Amino acid sequence: MDRAGFLQHAFSATLSSDALWAATRNYMLRSHQCAGFLVLSRELTVLDSNVSKLGVDAFSKSRTGADLTTLPESLLDNLKKIFHEDPKRAREDTGIEFVALDLKFHIRTIAINNQTVGAFIWITQVKTGNATADDVIHFAASTLEILTSKFSVEQEKTWLIKEQQAIVDHITDGLLVIERSGVVRFMNATAGRILNLVPKKSIGQRFSDLLDFEPIIHPIFESGVGYVDRELIIDSPRRHLHLIDTAVPIKNAQGQVVSIVNSFREIHRVRKIADRLQGNHARYTFESLIGSSESLQDATAAAHKAARGFANVLLNGESGVGKEVFAQAIHNGSSRVDGPFIAINCAALPRDLIESELFGYTSGSFTGARKEGRPGKFESATGGTIFLDEISELPLDVQAKLLRVLQEREVVRIGDTRGIPIDVRIISACNRDLRQLVQTKEFREDLFYRFNVIAITIPPLRKRQGDIAVLANHFLTKYAALLGKRTYRFQPSVLEKMMKYEWPGNVRELENCVERIVNLCDEEEVSDIYFSELDVAHALPESRQSGTLKSLRDAERDAIEAMLQACNCNITESARRLGISKPTLYAKIREHGVIVERAIR
Repeated sequence: MDRAGFLQHAFSATLSSDALWAATRNYMLRSHQCAGFLVLSRELTVLDSNVSKLGVDAFSKSRTGADLTTLPESLLDNLKKIFHEDPKRAREDTGIEFVALDLKFHIRTIAINNQTVGAFIWITQVKTGNATADDVIHFAASTLEILTSKFSVEQEKTWLIKEQQAIVDHITDGLLVIERSGVVRFMNATAGRILNLVPKKSIGQRFSDLLDFEPIIHPIFESGVGYVDRELIIDSPRRHLHLIDTAVPIKNAQGQVVSIVNSFREIHRVRKIADRLQGNHARYTFESLIGSSESLQDATAAAHKAARGFANVLLNGESGVGKEVFAQAIHNGSSRVDGPFIAINCAALPRDLIESELFGYTSGSFTGARKEGRPGKFESATGGTIFLDEISELPLDVQAKLLRVLQEREVVRIGDTRGIPIDVRIISACNRDLRQLVQTKEFREDLFYRFNVIAITIPPLRKRQGDIAVLANHFLTKYAALLGKRTYRFQPSVLEKMMKYEWPGNVRELENCVERIVNLCDEEEVSDIYFSELDVAHALPESRQSGTLKSLRDAERDAIEAMLQACNCNITESARRLGISKPTLYAKIREHGVIVERAIR
């Protein structure tokens, strides 16, 4: 309802509800001069009337709720005119005589806040003097105007209170007002939801009686010092709350705290905003995995299956093959796509800070720590995915704590004893053989099994040569568009040279190489001169350049068969020379269906 509509509603409501207006109407009806009266809205609709003494058919429809199309045209014209004039000019009595009817219409507008909302019409006989009639007209119209204005103010106050209540109840933060006596004066719906309380039942009760823990805001009544955005962790028998809390004391003229306004929000909402601002989100999807080789398609299919579940994933592969691209694609293909994606390079973290970065710390835990403490990466990743790259570089003592986090699904900050529940999916990656590290006691075996629930091996670029040209053309298009270059294609000899190169840095090296070429090349076609810097030491052997390409699975089978034949099917020796454990070799033999037959000598 807009402002004009609200004033009109107040005017109409006054006529039907106020006892003083009813008494005034009765007074008018008892007057010997009264031939009738009408109260009209701006739409010329009758809101209140009494024309029974007129006995004129023309006014037979002047009943409440009827329009005035049957009134004399001159009266209607005057009414329409005064409604569009300045209300101050229309406040004076406007008299219209109808000699044929021996009637006179005294018109006075009703205005609220300088806005005309209706009109009061007093009807008398023409022959009757107007001295007394004028007093009655002004008394009745003024009474109606005063009552309507008062009703309007009360209604608007009620309206504003309801509006403010609706606003407070629908803000996303919890809001409490606590009196000095500890009684809850106000609680909005969000606060009730977070604290598991019913606001209507809680108002008027002591706040401490509603909870199973001691409210931390009570000391503010004595200290007078509030706080802003303090992290609050509450772990009571009935509640586990992790909030960002603000308490503002309200003081009287003597400086005494009379009440506290307490607002708070759940930590996961704060983290969601922080993740969006810090860029903790995954950009790559499965469509970002470019290539059609069989080995890449096998890895992509396994990643698709992993994305549908919740198990931990271990990505194996050389540096530069795109392990983080796979990790982001799994995250974006999972049900956690709306949660954060936080990537951590374990090799890049200083040894002294690894634990605090992963698990967080409380205030005063160590020299240089923030006063308010800090959550770790695992807490920040709650509801989403954490990607641990280069996990082989984690110190053994950190591995032990990480194992407990995986088992208990909670973290304990440095300097604290309370566990904080977390809900994260872990995707880890390594470019070293973790099984070999387990055997040499450089990596915990129990942690390895926790990580290695779903293992996906990403093939190096040299083992999927068919994808080199596709990737090179993709990067050429990408960087030519970014730099505004008119470089569109490679010469066939350039692509041939690319196919013969081993690419020890894998996809990362290829992308950097193409980016450099686009920066240097000003022609539409890339020629051989831009590949003069490639290291010939990394060229593929001639046998691999001209021979038939094999899939990673076939190459693995051939390597196992060749080694078993060379070692006369000695499993122990074959496993040692292959660089794997005996159980792994047995598993590979069963997987590939290799027949083990020791030669008779």
